[in-house]
Amino acid sequence: MIPMADENRLRRFPWCTVLLIAACTLVYFGVQPGHAVKFAWSGIAEKVTTSDLRFVVDNAGIPCELVRGRPLTEHEYQDTFQNGNADACTHSNGPAHDPGKNVYLAAVLTMFLHESIPHLFGNMLFLWVFGNNIEDRKGWWRFLLLYLVGGAIATASQVAVDPSSTVPIIGASGAIAAVMGAYLVCYPKARIKSMIFFGPMLLRKVSAAWLLVIWFLLQFQYVASDAGIAWAAHVGGFTFGVLVGLYWRVRERRAAGALPVPVPA
Repeated sequence: MIPMADENRLRRFPWCTVLLIAACTLVYFGVQPGHAVKFAWSGIAEKVTTSDLRFVVDNAGIPCELVRGRPLTEHEYQDTFQNGNADACTHSNGPAHDPGKNVYLAAVLTMFLHESIPHLFGNMLFLWVFGNNIEDRKGWWRFLLLYLVGGAIATASQVAVDPSSTVPIIGASGAIAAVMGAYLVCYPKARIKSMIFFGPMLLRKVSAAWLLVIWFLLQFQYVASDAGIAWAAHVGGFTFGVLVGLYWRVRERRAAGALPVPVPA
């Protein structure tokens, strides 16, 4: 299922959503040295040149680095990307592969890196469909905070389930999952025009609740697979977004209940 558009009207232009999309697109086409970076979750790098690989490893969040608080050693780097060992987080001694890397800053930068044009396009489409209404409803700074904190929670969730992984986690999907979780709570009955691939491709309008719950449940099919999907990041980000959305709903209802009731003359 691919969402194409929703029927919620915007009251103002979603500048923050557009700028996030522009930033991810600019980084992919203007900063990343190559446009075919593909990491299988088994730890094998496919279709990736030395410069592409070095750029991603030097700038992306990696579970081993975040747990240990230091960059990969040269031994861990070689063991991962030459020998295909995705859990090479054992060689703490020896020179660092990139001594100047700030591993915690990389956890933020990783949200703006993507492995391919389809990966970038899919993420930006989801961000536009679900992000512009959240920004319109809660304002740009709350939306941006949800996006950034949700992305951090998503990365932490992936690290929690695979702390010894030396494979980079790249993409904005964890942060976007947080936005989707908030959308589920704020607009469960919204109609989403979606492409549904079930035999022949169909274009149908479905409720946001149906589409987003199905999307969430589908993430668990990757638990035992080597598809290279950071399923825990999606689950963690989405769950965080749902909790934030529920908090917003409670605050909105309390605010509405606090309004004075007009007294008829």
